[in-house]
Amino acid sequence: MSTHLNRRVVLVGLASAGIVPATARALPASIGNDWPIAQPEEVGLDAVRLAVAADQLAALGERQGLVIVRDGRLAFERYWTNDYHRADPAWRNVSFSSGKSWGATMVARAAIMGKLTIDDLASRYVPAVRTGLHPDTRIHHLLTMSSGGSLVTKPSSKPPRKLTDTTPPRTPDEYHRSVRKSEERGAPEGYGVSILPGQTFFYDGAAADHLAEIVSAATGRPSYDFMMRDVIDRLGCRHVDYQPEGVDHNRDVRIGGSMLIACRDMARLGQLYLDRGRWNGRPLIDTAFVDAATRSSPRNPDYGYLWWLNTSGRISHAPRTMYFAAGARGQFCFVVPERRLIVSTMGFGAEQLSAQRAWEILGSTLLV
Repeated sequence: MSTHLNRRVVLVGLASAGIVPATARALPASIGNDWPIAQPEEVGLDAVRLAVAADQLAALGERQGLVIVRDGRLAFERYWTNDYHRADPAWRNVSFSSGKSWGATMVARAAIMGKLTIDDLASRYVPAVRTGLHPDTRIHHLLTMSSGGSLVTKPSSKPPRKLTDTTPPRTPDEYHRSVRKSEERGAPEGYGVSILPGQTFFYDGAAADHLAEIVSAATGRPSYDFMMRDVIDRLGCRHVDYQPEGVDHNRDVRIGGSMLIACRDMARLGQLYLDRGRWNGRPLIDTAFVDAATRSSPRNPDYGYLWWLNTSGRISHAPRTMYFAAGARGQFCFVVPERRLIVSTMGFGAEQLSAQRAWEILGSTLLV
């Protein structure tokens, strides 16, 4: 069964879609066995309705994958080929800001190892003169997008390349210091200059990037090495890395994005939080951190620790308890605790795919 997962389901609608998903052919054992497998009906899902929803998602254009996990078992997946991706469960998509939730997990891992605490001042690890953060900024301010900002930033994540692009890899993006004013679009007056930590919520990955430097200083290892060995490897991820420009000369990662990750491995992050920080029965991160990460922060009811929430019901027809990692152009990992459900979908659409639109397509099928 693991080498022909839901073959009947996956083949539904192929003629109209004009694509060949990877699950329509046999998968190498090294790829096919990384999740326990279930038929959709075994976990209370409808295979035919899932296939229809997957086709609707694909019709939006340039999606790469959809993975649905219920009760810890992979119940459905679909993959597509386009100008940017291959229909392969091992294909690594650009995370964009969904990588922030992985960054939070890296911080949580350092915390459970006793290397730092969430209430620590950022300047305990990296001087404020270097980060540009206000001296009173604490780690939890960076996790909740309420640091007040910094003028010491890296550029945004780079989009994926087309399959035909053979230009050499890009060089790492390094920090640079802006003069007098934040370069972040839409930043409030005084952002990175005079706004106090804890005063204002402003969604900005550039400030959160400094968490990588903090983890490096706290653990004595570059954040790239710490992330890969103490988070990615421990979760059993098989197809994860960073874009070349996402790792700077200090081997610090960009928290705000730049991960390269397969849909199946993105789902592992959701499973970790659904299981409240435990992996294979052992604590990887602290349960208290998971609770805080998926609970409203003081300045935004719909944001926790680098996770989006649905506390106010802004994603209509979705449970208020749902939380999700989200990145530009439709990189999502939705977690619905009461349904023991995880949905991972990635790609690179010509248009933005909002969480609301993705859930409109998938939610009615998953919540029956």
